[in-house]
Amino acid sequence: MNCRSRRLPWGVIPLLSLMGNAGAAPAVLDGYAGTFSGSGTILEGPDATSHHVSCRFTILQQGATGLSLQGTCWAYLIISRSISADLAWNSRSGQVTGTYTGSRVGTARLSGRQTGTDFDLTIEWPKPLYGDTTAQMMVANLGPDRFRIIVTDRIGANGPVRATTDLTLLRR
Repeated sequence: MNCRSRRLPWGVIPLLSLMGNAGAAPAVLDGYAGTFSGSGTILEGPDATSHHVSCRFTILQQGATGLSLQGTCWAYLIISRSISADLAWNSRSGQVTGTYTGSRVGTARLSGRQTGTDFDLTIEWPKPLYGDTTAQMMVANLGPDRFRIIVTDRIGANGPVRATTDLTLLRR
């Protein structure tokens, strides 16, 4: 079995860089462009088995209100997954929208808004993942250059809501 071809359904890892006040988003985007690394856990497969992962991301600012993220996460040092996201902030509404590529079910749509220094986002998968097509993401600012990303989803039609991604990321 080729371990590199094994798919891990890493939730939306990439939204670590949009912290701050909605009115100050362009300045905030300037401050969070850069290189980040971190680690945490993801759930994989129909039994939602937990795996430890390590990740590295490069985030580039796109104009005054956008970000583009490219990165890779590894489990067991040999299984890797490329991840990318494009995000846009609307200065009039305070809404954040974008896309995420890296899930085994295809490109997902992202939408949500800023709440204080954190972001509450909805992920809309193109096909069911763990029995439904939506999940929730919280991006929490833990202080200078440190963030936590938690994606929660219901595991199975009547199962519990669990964290499918839980990562802490630091500026490198």
